[in-house]
Parts: sequence; structure tokens; C-alpha cells
Amino acid sequence: MRALAFLCIVLLKGSCHAAPLSGDNDEKIVIPRQLFDKSLVKYKAKHDIVDIIVPLNALNFESSYFVRLSESESDENDLTDVTVFIVEADLKDGKRVDQGLYLYKNDEVKMILPNGRAAAASFADNKLVYFGASDGLYLYNVSSKAADKYGEISDSIIDIATNKAGKHIYILSEDHKLYNVTKDGENKELLDEVEDAMEFVLDDSENIYFYNSNKEVFIKNADGIKKIQGLPKGAQSVKLINPPFIMEESVPLMLDNALYIVYANGTSDAAGLEFSPNAKPTAYGADAVFVQYYSYNKNLYEFNLIALIAEKIFEKFHVQAENIRSNAEKGKNSLGS
Repeated sequence: MRALAFLCIVLLKGSCHAAPLSGDNDEKIVIPRQLFDKSLVKYKAKHDIVDIIVPLNALNFESSYFVRLSESESDENDLTDVTVFIVEADLKDGKRVDQGLYLYKNDEVKMILPNGRAAAASFADNKLVYFGASDGLYLYNVSSKAADKYGEISDSIIDIATNKAGKHIYILSEDHKLYNVTKDGENKELLDEVEDAMEFVLDDSENIYFYNSNKEVFIKNADGIKKIQGLPKGAQSVKLINPPFIMEESVPLMLDNALYIVYANGTSDAAGLEFSPNAKPTAYGADAVFVQYYSYNKNLYEFNLIALIAEKIFEKFHVQAENIRSNAEKGKNSLGS
């Protein structure tokens, strides 16, 4: 549990504008295999889980997750009806064979798009969730809990993102070109200054972070393309993580086993946290702050930060935790504003 407390706090420290990120004494935290306790498993998949999306809009805004933030602690810990989307694939020798996109809710899992590869949700008072698939763009149908084709785009999509309102959609095609989707999915506009993108995410200001096949990390904003400074060279693996919703103009980044925070001004900081070689997740779902999801060894794990705040071992971080809670409350109340 101590390792889990460190994990949650370090992932969110950037949102509290704390510096340095690596801690008061530059202490490096190594997350052990024991973090992934079997009691935290919510779903056992047949394949690796390679993406986790927790919609921070009306799909969950009216559910127990958001409502119970302001209720009693016992109710806050009962979070059984959170809507989560996961993508599965077989990972072997650096190759990925897609195995579909699934809905997880009420401890049940349902495949909703066999050729789905990625998902993105708004952060507003609506229920917009978009899916990228091998044959184009889809929209989540809340009533039928299914995926409906959206627009005329037929590109093979490997990654997708949307802005807060869910009105601006970006897709990354299999040939590593980034497009802005317009006219309700009917048209697409190439962002030709973004070249060789392998994966991308947006921050709260719609800045675009991406990395290329050389594992170099960049940001695209109104000033153009800028390479992120301060990152070590020679990383064997790179993973951009959708930021927790209280982070401002920054996103988490995994280089090999180590966590970094990259910023919209083109700088970066080491977070002082690493996963041990036998404990690195295959996907990260820290978006929702108080309930975070991680996948490891084909299992989906749910970590409840609210429960951790009550733990005696968490007393050292009480001030930071309360700041996070306050900021999250402000962010929750801004939904749809």
C-alpha cells in the first residue's frame, strides 16, 4: 500500500505545481511487483490491455464516482458503476495484434468494437466518446452500449484524441499522419507539420504531444513544433499517458520504466518514480484522479486514492492529498462550463 500511495501522489504532483517533482529529498521511488495485489483485480482479460479510457463527462459525472466525492467516505469508496473503455491486443516481440475494444461497467465486460484500437472522450456535460478502428471513426451509442460509424472517414486509425468539449477530433492513421477531423466526421485536414507520429495525447489547452519512430518527444502548439528538452536519450520504449484532469498544460510520459512530466513550454522533469522491471503496466488510466486503473499481466486493476488518503501511511502526504482533492472538486464543478 505504501508503494501505491507514492504512485498516486507522484502522478499528480505536477498538477499541484510542486517542485521538484522528484520529492523533498530527491528520493527515487521504485514501484514493486507487489503493487498489483490480486484483491485489486477488476477484470482478467485473455489478451494484454494496451489502453484504458475513463470518460470524464456525463457518462461518469452523474455516476457514483463523481457524486460521492462530496458524500460520506463509505459511499465514496463504493465505485461500482464507473464507465471504462479498454483496448486489448496480443503483444509479442515488439509487435501488436489488435483484439478489440471493450466496455467495462458494473464489474462486467462487453466487446463493442472488434476492430477498435483507441478511444477518446470529452470533458464536458455530454456523453461523447469516439473510437478509432481499422476502418475509420466510430461514436459510442449510450443507449445500445455499442459503436456506431461516425462520418465517412475510412482511414485505419491507430490513435485518437478530442478536446474538452468533444468537438475537435484528432486521429492518427496507420501511416503515421495526424489529421484534424471536421464537419461531423465527413472531412479531415492533415497537420503536415507533425511527421512520423507514433502516438499522441492532448493536454487541457489542446496542445498536442507526440513522439516519432526515433523515440523523440515533441509538442505542437500555436507556436509550431518544439522538441521536448531534458529527457534522457536512448530509451527503448516510450508511452504518453492521458493526463489526470487536474494537470495543467502538461502530460505524464513513461520512458522505459521511469516516469517524467513534460510541459507545454517544451521542458520536462523526472518524477522520481520508476516501475521495477517485472512491474511495468501495459496501460495507464490515471485520468479520473481519485480512481485510477492500470493493467498488468492481462489484468485490469482499480486503485482507489480516496481509500489511500484515509490510510495511516498516507499521513506524510496529507497536505498534498488535500490539495489534490480541492483541485479535483474545482475541476469536477467546472464540467460543462
